[in-house]
Amino acid sequence: MAKKKAPQKQKQPRFTKPSLTLSPKNKIILGSFLFLFGLALLIAFVSFLFNWQADQSVLSQLEDREVKTQNLLNKFGAGISNFFIYQGFGIASFALAVLTITSGIYFFFNLNKKALKNFWFWGVLVMIWFSVFFGFFSGSNSLLGGTIGYEMNDYLQDYLGFTGTVLLLTFLMVVYLVARLKVTPEKVL
Repeated sequence: MAKKKAPQKQKQPRFTKPSLTLSPKNKIILGSFLFLFGLALLIAFVSFLFNWQADQSVLSQLEDREVKTQNLLNKFGAGISNFFIYQGFGIASFALAVLTITSGIYFFFNLNKKALKNFWFWGVLVMIWFSVFFGFFSGSNSLLGGTIGYEMNDYLQDYLGFTGTVLLLTFLMVVYLVARLKVTPEKVL
């Protein structure tokens, strides 16, 4: 009697991770987009500092085509500035615009991405630090620290007190100066 062949199992295609590498064309396109978007953020943020009170009343009506805002980037600028500055990190949000512009330059010119990651890490930490620092002054001007800065400062003061919060911010500033900027007592004196 002849042996029967066992039915062969169909080979299932192996799952391959999608490639996250960008072609040179895609890097130029992404770089130019990030650069221009960061520039738009910068323009919107600066315009918001001068026109935020006038635009504050129309933020709930941004979908109405008849409503005009004072921001240089019109409704987009008023909305995104309100989100990042007033409801977000305050004037420390300018760091996001600078980081986005820098990312665009890095991608456009195909520079070392490791340096970019390092730049983003320290940039976000500085943004949070400034937001909490300016949160001390939020009672007089809510644009300085934004909602996040005010709330984080309030939270830290609930658990650490005013003095503890000042000490924590001072320590984090020393860490930044020593670790990032390489400032040591020998260089200062």
